[in-house]
Amino acid sequence: MADWVETFRGAVLASEYDSRSYMNSQLYVSRFDQSTWFLLGQVGLTPRSCAVRHCRVAVVRQNFQYLRELKGGELVIVRSGFTAVGKKHFRFLHQMLDQEDGQLIATSDVVAVEASLDSGKTQALPAQTRAQVEAMLISANVAEPLFAG
Repeated sequence: MADWVETFRGAVLASEYDSRSYMNSQLYVSRFDQSTWFLLGQVGLTPRSCAVRHCRVAVVRQNFQYLRELKGGELVIVRSGFTAVGKKHFRFLHQMLDQEDGQLIATSDVVAVEASLDSGKTQALPAQTRAQVEAMLISANVAEPLFAG
């Protein structure tokens, strides 16, 4: 099994939280979306490569789990990994963690497909993409802490 990939690192900024200093829910989604592109880039699926191949990545299912709220000034890391791949789809998981203590804050479990920009229909993943995703599969049953010790 492969290792998790760090796909985001940042702080909760003043412009990102509500009147009680909690991060707005749209920012969790935004951080996971940014993380998605960095993870997909690891297997060659970038906005540029998709434009060249005349395709897009379409999320067909996404589940969020919020375990605790983030407050202003907190530091977060998102780590990500692929959990499955098929002929036309792949599945991946994002874990948002508190950078200071490694505590799990939120998760995003995603199933995505590749779709043709011409027909709008799903299409088979290129063999090279499938092989790269397979090489990066993680065990989603293992929630190893961010920090050893």
